[in-house]
Amino acid sequence: MSVTFEQHVDINATPEAVWTLITDATKWPLWIEQMEHVEGLEAVTPGASFQWRHGNQTGAGAVLQVDAERMILKLATRLGNDERSHTFDIDRKGGFIRVGARDSRVRYTYAYDVAAGLLGKFVAAGNPGDTLRVKNTLQKLKRLAESSQ
Repeated sequence: MSVTFEQHVDINATPEAVWTLITDATKWPLWIEQMEHVEGLEAVTPGASFQWRHGNQTGAGAVLQVDAERMILKLATRLGNDERSHTFDIDRKGGFIRVGARDSRVRYTYAYDVAAGLLGKFVAAGNPGDTLRVKNTLQKLKRLAESSQ
């Protein structure tokens, strides 16, 4: 059974500025929830791999998709047998009569497979921990992008 958590945030920064931020792996620990350190990634290109750390846990990751034209970045992270996907999709936010047209809307889709059974049903019903993780990631990204303007 697959479970997906998706939220979006509006950011007062151009899509190009936000894209530059999310494709800079050195900045990921500043805004990706539970990713305190990233190493081994020379360039954010499809197929590139990296290691990440959260507390005393170390995981592996890979860049699955980088679409600069459509501004989509998709990552996979793995901790043991637990694999998660993280997709960040940036759109230009249009605004009423073009007010706010330089702003961005970022959608974050966080997904993973869960086993069937009681735990699977709980997670699929809306695990509050993962919902909060997605929200916190987007809020950190928003603060970082807006403070860089």
